[in-house]
Amino acid sequence: MEDSWSPTAPFRSLKMFLAGAARNKCRVYQLDFIGAFLQANVRGRIFVSLPKVYGDIWPEFKDYCGRPLKLIKSMYGMTYSGKYWYLDLKEWLLEEGFIQSRASPCFFCKIFPGGYFIKIIIYVDDKLFFGNNEIILTEFKDKISKRFDVEFLGQAHWYLSARIHQDAEFNVTLDQARYCKSIINRFLEKAGAKKKPRFHNTILPAEFVPSAEDCSKDEVAAKNLQVEYGIDFASCVGALLYLSYTRPDITYAVVKLAKFTRRPGVNHMEALLHLLRYLRDNMYLGLRFYSDINMSPVTRLLSSNGISLDNPLIAFSDSSWNDDIDTGRSTGCFMIIYMGGVVEHSSNMPDPVALSSAEAEYNEACLACMATAHLRQFLEDLELHLDDEKRSKKPIQVFIDNRSAVDMGASFKDTQRTRHMMRRYHYVREGIENKQHALIWITNATQIADMGTKILGRILLDPFKELVLVKVPE
Repeated sequence: MEDSWSPTAPFRSLKMFLAGAARNKCRVYQLDFIGAFLQANVRGRIFVSLPKVYGDIWPEFKDYCGRPLKLIKSMYGMTYSGKYWYLDLKEWLLEEGFIQSRASPCFFCKIFPGGYFIKIIIYVDDKLFFGNNEIILTEFKDKISKRFDVEFLGQAHWYLSARIHQDAEFNVTLDQARYCKSIINRFLEKAGAKKKPRFHNTILPAEFVPSAEDCSKDEVAAKNLQVEYGIDFASCVGALLYLSYTRPDITYAVVKLAKFTRRPGVNHMEALLHLLRYLRDNMYLGLRFYSDINMSPVTRLLSSNGISLDNPLIAFSDSSWNDDIDTGRSTGCFMIIYMGGVVEHSSNMPDPVALSSAEAEYNEACLACMATAHLRQFLEDLELHLDDEKRSKKPIQVFIDNRSAVDMGASFKDTQRTRHMMRRYHYVREGIENKQHALIWITNATQIADMGTKILGRILLDPFKELVLVKVPE
């Protein structure tokens, strides 16, 4: 009856980790635990039984067949195997002097005298690590290979089905181009709909309006429609949701289409086909984290507008007021950037129905501040090796293109126009007062979070893509 949960690395932690490696100018390495679950000790009285017939097939094990056997080591297929493995690995790391992150328990860091360190991130039996001293790294590899059966894979290239590349300047690129190609082969290439060979520069059709009014009349009609198009709508959208971790440009489209997975209609199917064709023609794109933050396109854009970065962790927040024709809610988006690359992004519709564009912007800014609060905690763990005066203690800059929303965050007086808002959204003001974050106005042309709030034409989309995405090798 015990809890079987164990922490694993989410994409946001992976991206923060890789950005941290770029910032410290360290190479990222990978190791794999061989038969990880079989190395973990069972923490309880668990019995198994091998069929008697196994004794006839393997006579040397006949005495062990057909009787209860107490399990000493974990095994694959058992509910608690993942947790047992995690506990064994965690206990060893703590004994070796590693410190576990509070914000992301899959991250561990060990600090050595002289400012040296080793940092690791874990996803079950896969582990990435980097450090700033070769002798310490060699000693670490010797110790872990004595305790566990491991395979050292050299410099990291793949993690969570995403490709990792680190160049000579220590910049790290992360992409899911191979996964994107598999989606195209699975859904678009096998679709029964007529193929369009022309190049697709936009993510969704300009005339597409996400609405429940376009849904099929019932689930039977929706199923027949999907058979006609040759696409399982829900499976395709689910695959695209995973792809969007490294493709912030498609997040708005995927989230909108996800609302109609139960009864998609013709307009929804056509929009999905358009999105798939866009990915077919824009497949090889990924995120990049810069060892020198001043070289990132986002930093240079802000500098050209007279804005200097106080913190390597920043956020962009935007909202499209009252754009959902079914509910009247507003679509918002935030993009959080660390070392020039997107580490967290979301396209969403906050609960309150905003009565003005300023309120819609302020509601989304609240969600952005919530998300930055978590990543700020993780950043503190990533910076444990730094002296206190070198850590990122200045407020996280949240860039908004609505002056009224910025003023609402700076004002500590409620008015008739803000009285109806949910009180939890006013905690932004407390965060500003405590210097946790700061709302800063920017122009519309600088607001890259626009990608997650509306359908953009090529003239607006292309410059934003160049700011947050880079081309990767085929």
